[in-house]
Amino acid sequence: MDKLARGLLRIDDLVLKLTLFLCGGLLLAMVVVAGLGVIFRFVLHNSLSWSDELAAYLFVWLTCLGAAAGVKLRVHPEVRILADRCPPALSHLLADLIDCAILALGAVFVAYGGDMLDLMGTETAASLPISMVYPYLSIPVCGALLVFHSAVRIAVSHLAPGAQVRPSIAAGVSEHI
Repeated sequence: MDKLARGLLRIDDLVLKLTLFLCGGLLLAMVVVAGLGVIFRFVLHNSLSWSDELAAYLFVWLTCLGAAAGVKLRVHPEVRILADRCPPALSHLLADLIDCAILALGAVFVAYGGDMLDLMGTETAASLPISMVYPYLSIPVCGALLVFHSAVRIAVSHLAPGAQVRPSIAAGVSEHI
């Protein structure tokens, strides 16, 4: 069981690395696009009609992927008053309950995000020649990542309870956030 838990954690860390790499690329692209928009508007006096819209879509993707990475890294704000006062056994149950709630939220994102993709399939962006499926795809992708990270955390906490406290990529990344 411990070997399975370590394998799950390795896959989870790999998904996190990929997500953070994509977030870095999206942030870089967003800065470049917004910078080009400013340069063209205020320096060259010839606005780019698409820069603001593309920067907004990149920001949506960055936010969704960043939220999923934040769940994995446990860097979202939390109220710990109840968990800090509980006995350890109840504290573990509470942690599982929280992870189940995050998993359920992710499942809602996947289900309803898929419905949004069906609704937006024929729509195109206002100033870009792209389908609105691409911006809306961020919702089910975020949901799938929430489900994945929460399911791995729940599985590992039951397969090998001590495995989650091991140093991993999360320790190094969360120190810099």
